[in-house]
Order: sequence, then structure tokens, then C-alpha cells
Amino acid sequence: MPMQPNHLNEAERLEREAEGLERQAEIADSEHARAALRRMAQTSRLSAALVGMLEASRDPDELL
Repeated sequence: MPMQPNHLNEAERLEREAEGLERQAEIADSEHARAALRRMAQTSRLSAALVGMLEASRDPDELL
């Protein structure tokens, strides 16, 4: 059985990072910090989605 590509692991890592940033945004002490952390979380989620789309578009024969 072929090894799983690292892309899936990277997408999962980026999603966990986004969740952590959202938690930090909830407790941030200023609106500016909250907004910045939310933008960072959004960027991380978009990156995770992009990695997932790239993985989904790969030719299955390449994985063998």
C-alpha cells in the first residue's frame, strides 16, 4: 500500500493552526489583535483548502 502524501498532513496541520488562531482571537485584548488573528486563521484555512484541492487533483496513478 502506498504511503499517504504529506499534503494531507499539511492540510490537517493548517486547519489545526487556524483553530488555534481563532481561540487566540477570542481572548485577544484589542480589536486590532483580534482582527489580525482572524485574518491569519482565514489565511491558514484557505491554504488548507488549496492543499486539499491540489491533492484531490493529482492523478491516482502517481500515488502508486
